[in-house]
Amino acid sequence: MRKTLICAALLLCLGVGVCAQYIFIPPTASPSVGTCNSWPFGVYTEWRFSFIIDASMMPKNPTVIQDIAFAPCRAGTWTAKQFQFRMGHTTHKDYSNSGTTKFDDILGLTPTVMFDGPMTWTCTSNAWCDIGLTKPFVWDGIQNICGEIRYQGRGTLSLSCHRQTTPRAYIHTGHTTNPYNATNWFIPIPGELMMLIHRLTVKQGLLVDADDTVSVGKTANILLMNGTGGEFYQVAASLSTLPLNLGKCTIYLTPDNLFWGSMQIGPPIFNRYSGTISATGTGAAQLAVPNIPALAGIVVYHAAVSYTAAAFPTDCSNTDSTKIVP
Repeated sequence: MRKTLICAALLLCLGVGVCAQYIFIPPTASPSVGTCNSWPFGVYTEWRFSFIIDASMMPKNPTVIQDIAFAPCRAGTWTAKQFQFRMGHTTHKDYSNSGTTKFDDILGLTPTVMFDGPMTWTCTSNAWCDIGLTKPFVWDGIQNICGEIRYQGRGTLSLSCHRQTTPRAYIHTGHTTNPYNATNWFIPIPGELMMLIHRLTVKQGLLVDADDTVSVGKTANILLMNGTGGEFYQVAASLSTLPLNLGKCTIYLTPDNLFWGSMQIGPPIFNRYSGTISATGTGAAQLAVPNIPALAGIVVYHAAVSYTAAAFPTDCSNTDSTKIVP
């Protein structure tokens, strides 16, 4: 009965919800600290820029990052015909001894595309200026984070941003005239290391943290955190991430066959995809991947909602991805 109610509510709910947020600022709370440099928002009309945020600079538990802001040294509107921002987990701490010269190796196997499209970025000097990302990234609370900016067709404005020498949160990794296809960077020299100061907008509330990868025939864990104890939860899976508006909030899952199957079929493949949030705000589901080699390469996306007998939903989680590997 509960699953029938959920399925009906998913189709009927309309509106836009607001998530609780707070601001986390490493390494400084001031947007006017440090010198100015236009990288990566100037000089070239095509660009690919990678940076690492060390786990020690983050909160002490898993967190959903919703947006990132930089601190321009001048006011103006920066534009690009195509702009993309991605984040992923990385085991690398910096680029000097990474053992690779490939952007994608540092970015990890399952990066989240947080923005992809034309960019118009209007900024105030010496103030935090949010990029305006459209999808969240869930940090697992353990690994370092790699972020990547790449764009084509920059407008006429170059936009300098504040930077400082320590700690090394951002590292410049080179310019390419084909940033969407190039896999390699120019190895930076000390004078090129750009430590841009930044501010993160972080979501409080229901959080989903799925394993980054799972082997064929093995089981992936999908953890729920920061929920309200005693409320019900429902996890769903999908092969893509179109926005699905649920009235109070939005989840980023496409209602495809996998989506409906994950809510209705249950074990042995979809284990504990529904249940009750514990007193500590947690829940746990598992995806048991069949031992079918052809499944390798598929990315499965997960998100969850919480609800009560009186209200559906009470909160929506982020979307997190798991890549099936051999």
